[in-house]
Amino acid sequence: MESVSYGEEIIKLIKMRSDIVEKIGDCSNREKTVDVNSKLWKTIAEVEDFTLQKNIISNRARIVDDEGVQRANGSCFAMCEKLKRLTAEEFLVPGDVIGVSRGAYEHYAIYAGNNKVIHYAGESSDFGDKITIHEAPFEEFLKDGKMYFVVVFDDTCTYRLQSVTKFIISGYFDDSGIQWKEKYSNEDTLERAYSRIGEAKYSIVNNNCEHFALWCKTGKSVSTQVRLIAKYVIVSSIGIRGISESRRELNMLL
Repeated sequence: MESVSYGEEIIKLIKMRSDIVEKIGDCSNREKTVDVNSKLWKTIAEVEDFTLQKNIISNRARIVDDEGVQRANGSCFAMCEKLKRLTAEEFLVPGDVIGVSRGAYEHYAIYAGNNKVIHYAGESSDFGDKITIHEAPFEEFLKDGKMYFVVVFDDTCTYRLQSVTKFIISGYFDDSGIQWKEKYSNEDTLERAYSRIGEAKYSIVNNNCEHFALWCKTGKSVSTQVRLIAKYVIVSSIGIRGISESRRELNMLL
């Protein structure tokens, strides 16, 4: 059996961790003081009171403030985008796809500017009363949440940028294998959102808040949450009904 050197194992571990970072984008962050002058980190940008650095081994990037505190870390693309937003007048741009965790599920919307959103929801709650696509105050969208995320699109990946710089759980936005790409500009995305104001054809499976928000930006009416639930249900039933039947059902649902 061919032996594997300790160095090769270290390289393999670094690569694995790098892949995870690339997939998550905006990784969990504990605001801690770091050595900005470390030789393992190369400065690639300085904007206002922030420095963007890239690790020369793992390619992980980080944002450090003028007091040496790490304010964010993750993939280079995600950190470049987060730096732009942290140094802009507002974190959000009209036409952004945004989301907030409700614990058991995530609620999505399009940011309309002036502290307002366009979303598929009830007048007083996400569910319950008449559900329509309507413009609402940002506070209605956020509810009791203390943080939200922005969905940003790279050429091959889709990331969540968290609105805060200190958080534990980020989670993957999409693990379905779909190559999401931004098809419409922020201006066109917002126009598409306004074009559906008043619609009352909500379906939690086929036409929910995430279907709507992603359609506005990408032209694809798909819900990653529905896909993940469907996959779990179908995979769980494989042993009972057989692989072929489960695959057919999965294709019908997705």
